[in-house]
Amino acid sequence: MSNPARITLIRGGETALVDRAVADAVRSIRTGSAQTANADRIVVDAGDEDAANNLRQACAPTLFGEDLIVHIVGLQSGDDLFATALGEVLNDQPDTVWLIVHHDGTAGGKKMLEAVRGAGANEVECLAIKKGKSAIAVLTKEFSRQRRHATDDAVHVLYESVGHDLPMLFAAVSQLIADVPDDPITEEHVRDYFAGVADVAGWQIAEQVWQRKPSGALASVRYAASAGNDTAVGVMSVLAMSSALRDIIRVGGMGPGASESDVARELGIPPWKVKLLRAQWSRWSGDQRRLAASLIELADAEAMMKGGLRPGQSLDTEQKLYALEKLVVSSSAR
Repeated sequence: MSNPARITLIRGGETALVDRAVADAVRSIRTGSAQTANADRIVVDAGDEDAANNLRQACAPTLFGEDLIVHIVGLQSGDDLFATALGEVLNDQPDTVWLIVHHDGTAGGKKMLEAVRGAGANEVECLAIKKGKSAIAVLTKEFSRQRRHATDDAVHVLYESVGHDLPMLFAAVSQLIADVPDDPITEEHVRDYFAGVADVAGWQIAEQVWQRKPSGALASVRYAASAGNDTAVGVMSVLAMSSALRDIIRVGGMGPGASESDVARELGIPPWKVKLLRAQWSRWSGDQRRLAASLIELADAEAMMKGGLRPGQSLDTEQKLYALEKLVVSSSAR
């Protein structure tokens, strides 16, 4: 096992890749030695008003000399005071401090970016992934990252079925790995779960549900079922609904006073999506308990779509379709 990097620089705004890079860096540090196994992670936002002091305090020696992972986010937003503090840390980095630094790839903070590079950082690019070949390569790498293999045909069918949505694709990979013991994962395994979904993407069904349009959600589900594999539609629709609901709740928790750009930066989503999510949140004003109940319903539904009632007793295709129809109507109803 190679030694973990003392400084990891993550550059780019592709949220799913950034999350993966941070998780990999943290894992590498914590598995590097017995001393770092329980290293705490402290997040310092370079854009905060008191960011410079926060960084100095995070990197200060501790009473018992515990190892710490200092995760700096929003490097592009750091001011001159923060740049000075960062320079101090880079010039005399404590032996017990491990740095993970994220810059979103925009024009801000260039001098700090170069300073981190000059300090010998291991750089990981997380730039936006183009559709097609580039996305296929990332998907193949995700299987390898989780120490599994998938055939080329399996990866292509998965991408065609789910579409160009990296969080959804990564969720699909994790589900396949959890549910398929065979190695490599083949095209047949993927088709059992996901084939036919692309005709009506799961996000379209989710959008109808969280806009509280039960008739539109039901129509989308039925169209998808008539177009192909309705069992697969159920799996991906539930995943899409769960992902969308989490985003709605996160945006709602930011409050109406935050600007769209601030919310997008904080939550790692495109600015255009903030307006949509806020509109969906407003449709649930005064009814947030229903959203909380939906989280539980979706967790139960995922198990139902993947398996059935109990070990050894699975729902058939018609039963799963009926369960999905019932779910989208009950979730979106006023």
